[in-house]
Amino acid sequence: MNARATPGDSGRVARAPRRAVQQSIPVWPGVCTAALVGAVYLTIASGGTFRFEPSSFPHHVLIADAWLHGQLNVREAVLQQRSELYYQRFRAGLEARYRMQGRRLTEEEWQRIRPTLKTPLMHDWTYVNGKYYGYWGPMPAVLMLPYVAVAGVNASDRLVSGLLGAGTVLLIFLMLREVARLGCVPLSAAACVALAVLFGLGTVHFYLAVMGQVWFLSQVTAAFFLTLSIWALLRSDRAWGWAALAGAAFGAALLARNSVVMTGPFVPFALFGLWRRTADAGWAWLLRRVLGFGVPLALAGVVMLAYNQARFGSPFEDGVRAMLKAGAPQFRQDYEAHGVFNLYYVPRNAYYYFLNPLLHRQPPTQAITFDGNGNSMFLVTPALLYVFGAFRRRNWLVTSAALGAGSSLAMLLCFFGTGWFNFGNRYLLDLMPLAILLIAAGMQGRLTRVSTALITLSVLINSWGTYRFMQEQF
Repeated sequence: MNARATPGDSGRVARAPRRAVQQSIPVWPGVCTAALVGAVYLTIASGGTFRFEPSSFPHHVLIADAWLHGQLNVREAVLQQRSELYYQRFRAGLEARYRMQGRRLTEEEWQRIRPTLKTPLMHDWTYVNGKYYGYWGPMPAVLMLPYVAVAGVNASDRLVSGLLGAGTVLLIFLMLREVARLGCVPLSAAACVALAVLFGLGTVHFYLAVMGQVWFLSQVTAAFFLTLSIWALLRSDRAWGWAALAGAAFGAALLARNSVVMTGPFVPFALFGLWRRTADAGWAWLLRRVLGFGVPLALAGVVMLAYNQARFGSPFEDGVRAMLKAGAPQFRQDYEAHGVFNLYYVPRNAYYYFLNPLLHRQPPTQAITFDGNGNSMFLVTPALLYVFGAFRRRNWLVTSAALGAGSSLAMLLCFFGTGWFNFGNRYLLDLMPLAILLIAAGMQGRLTRVSTALITLSVLINSWGTYRFMQEQF
């Protein structure tokens, strides 16, 4: 058997030969797909103007601004300034509405209305010792630092989210390209493009990527780095440096959204599968990759613990508990009675994740819309039905992806919330890159009439969901 040397393994790595029928898939279709999907994202995010403003909840922008001013808590002056801008815009809109009704908004009436308003900007912070902190991971704010340094608090989280989302679509294509190279699923370039489009426009990633907003940007950032990690890990049969990149990317995903850790079972099983398929790879081969992945991941963990210590005085306090105690009553009641994770939540969550078919009428227009607690994942993304067919291909990739996705889903079923307010089940984005691998396996790598129809239907449904979500937000 021929061996081919690659850097990073003392000049030698012997790999199993590629399947004879599998030809290399070019990169350019993925680049074109990501560019087109990215154009859709940026068009929607800017309202077609390509002039990007901050979202209604630009919390990561404000956190980056605070860091640039040498503090961890958000600047009070910025909160007051942005809140006053909200009041001015709200008053202008109210006055326009009154004029259409032949009325006039008096100063006395406005002074009665203003104290009843809560600006979106003041929502969902952790308030400790008279200061406002974010309870989210720091990675989105880290990515925004250069942009905020130039544009200030007017930096657009919508623009950043759209660009990251487009990058993730490209990484999905590259990930599937590696799956084909490894011979795990006989994918064609067209199938890789179709599945990248499915991820970008046929899942909850669509509306999350165009909204900006603090929670959604955290998820989009985590999805970007998780997909980068999976792609790099699948390339680690070439050199151990790819495993190090995978570990760093997985750590970055955790610094965006710590729940991504539950996809972790994918990693050891995938590394073991790669080790087994690589000819003449001894224990040293595996150890290099385990350490390559583990060291940067451990460093990311240290960064998170240090960040918690700096904000809240304890490495194990992330601010979530303080936020929940002062949060929305329905969430606070569940948290106080059952905690963040509990089997008590499983029946309710299983209904919203797997079954809920119900739509609602949105007042005052009575337009048909989705359930804000979530609708069945198989109604929102019908192509997910192919996951059930994945297990006909009993290989290490399917096993690894199923364990990672299954572990993440089990955690979500025990979580105290389903993502209110959301179209579909936005928390599923944590495991969606792994679900795409399972869909590819379930399709047997082939684009048939059925698979094309389900992907098309998924795109249409999520296009409608994105439209409805934006209508109800604005």
